[in-house]
Amino acid sequence: MLKIKWTDRRMNDEVFQRAKEERLLFKIKKKRSHSCIGHTIRHNEFVVNILEGVISGKKALGRPQLQYFKQVARNTGADSYTAIKRMACNNSR
Repeated sequence: MLKIKWTDRRMNDEVFQRAKEERLLFKIKKKRSHSCIGHTIRHNEFVVNILEGVISGKKALGRPQLQYFKQVARNTGADSYTAIKRMACNNSR
């Protein structure tokens, strides 16, 4: 196809550029993640309670893990959970 030997040390970006392609895996992952979180927020009260953190109990010890909504907010450009929820409700079909 591109006649690149497997022994040649080429960067992925260079190979994509020669093939005139672009990386789609991350874009597809983000799109599916956003549609999944939107569907969950709109339709499932139990899961929304879990995601919003309305669970009783003790906090875990150690460094807090990266919260899923903070990651989604960073990817979508939203500034808060309410903005994400508003975007999900506006995309309802």
